[in-house]
Amino acid sequence: MSSNGSRKINRKRLLFSLAPLVALLLVLIGVNLLPLTTAEPQTPAATAVSIATQPATPIATSTRPPILLATILPSPTPTITPRPTVPPEATIHLFGPPNESTLPLNGRIAFFWQYSEPLLPGQELLFTLRQNDAVIATSRLNQPNFGTGYQILLELEDIAAVGTAVWQVNLQWEDEKTPLLSSENRSLLLLSE
Repeated sequence: MSSNGSRKINRKRLLFSLAPLVALLLVLIGVNLLPLTTAEPQTPAATAVSIATQPATPIATSTRPPILLATILPSPTPTITPRPTVPPEATIHLFGPPNESTLPLNGRIAFFWQYSEPLLPGQELLFTLRQNDAVIATSRLNQPNFGTGYQILLELEDIAAVGTAVWQVNLQWEDEKTPLLSSENRSLLLLSE
């Protein structure tokens, strides 16, 4: 055999061995291109119009879960929890000093009283000493400080108000100035030394 004849045989063998590979490659290309050629071409404007005119139902595809329409629920309106009321039997009982006491302005005086109920969180007892509608001393307590009672100590020299004064205790919320419950008014006569 000549070298020319052996080349022809080698080419035939090469073609026969490559032919199945080329055929397989053409089939794979055809399978991938077939869905693209059968689908309707859409422009971006046509896609936007078709989405806008479709009914509002979820569309399922084989690659993604369906997209569900969101439901916006109204947020709950916060309700204000009313504060507890003062029990009708609650009392503020003043102990001392007694009504119409006479005191010199040269020392310390103790005011003490009892509230019949435990104070709730946020409640306070406000002690007020007034003279001619002017407040000359105040003090706030939010827990008992005299056993189960309450006591305020005042330096009378710091007051320097001669004449009749009136003291009272009010139950109130710390952030509100409206009394929930008030004690009786008690008068004092403050004398100069």
